[in-house]
Amino acid sequence: MTSMNADLLNRSRKELLAEIVEYFSYDPAVLGIFLGGSLPAGTADHYSDVDLRVVVTPEEHSRFVASRKDIPKKWSGFLFNEWMEGAIHCVSHYRPFLKVDIFYYNQAEFCPSPWYSLPTTILYDPGGVVANVIERSQPFKFETNEKRVDWVISKGLATAHEVYRRSKRGELIYAQNLLEEFRSYLAEADDWINQRVPGNEPHIKLERRLSKLLLETIEQSYVASNPKAIETALLKLLTLFREQFINLHRMYNLSRPLENDLYAVNIVLEA
Repeated sequence: MTSMNADLLNRSRKELLAEIVEYFSYDPAVLGIFLGGSLPAGTADHYSDVDLRVVVTPEEHSRFVASRKDIPKKWSGFLFNEWMEGAIHCVSHYRPFLKVDIFYYNQAEFCPSPWYSLPTTILYDPGGVVANVIERSQPFKFETNEKRVDWVISKGLATAHEVYRRSKRGELIYAQNLLEEFRSYLAEADDWINQRVPGNEPHIKLERRLSKLLLETIEQSYVASNPKAIETALLKLLTLFREQFINLHRMYNLSRPLENDLYAVNIVLEA
């Protein structure tokens, strides 16, 4: 097996990306191609994936979405796809150890957004469609989403309750799975507190973005599968989560009653 060294992975990713751009550029329905994520942001390493966005004409958009699992098979080193039914993207894996996530955007729905004010790299844009939208997106800023903050607090409390309940029942594998889910809500709460750009995957890149105390608490919460260890880890995480949602109430003036949230968390902490 070929060694996965940094030079090989970086070179292979560059070559694969060039092959993909060349392929799409021959299709007249493709109006633009650009990169998002860690590559244009300058935070990528040799294990980083390719977050590719392809803008296509409204008339042909359905064709690209319907073919999203077949198109990646045309490029060198294809291994397998992962996808969600009804989605407009597909994630594909390639030799030697590469991952490419491609979204197909309908030009009719491709409009300015706070997401396009983040770092991007335009790879193909003969008519300036992508450049125009990105330029018009620069004044946009992410705003507080009280509904999402409300959801994070509710899901965090509910998941913590369920960890405790399952641990007491001796359902330890399920309790461990729920404990991992609970960690993701603490991570997203930390994002809202520090006003980071909210992401769709709050469980990723924790080491790069979380506050030191939260990262240390999460690291210490990976414990053996026995009730005492799980419940001890839960209590440490829950104590920190209580501080988080108190802070969120103060920062965002949430309409949900703080008294109820404190009661919900103290049920477990004081059990």
